[in-house]
Amino acid sequence: MAVVAVYVAAAVVWRAVTGRRWLDALVFAGLVGVVNVVTQWVASGARRKAAARDG
Repeated sequence: MAVVAVYVAAAVVWRAVTGRRWLDALVFAGLVGVVNVVTQWVASGARRKAAARDG
């Protein structure tokens, strides 16, 4: 639930800073979510590779 709060906060800040529509803010929050998932996925792969290399 805390993760959703972060995305909502990102949307609210985006809306406040840019003054764009709420739909744009929600798309931005979705983009933040996708980037977060992809980043975690890449980091997981890097950790797995490092662990295999270290033995």
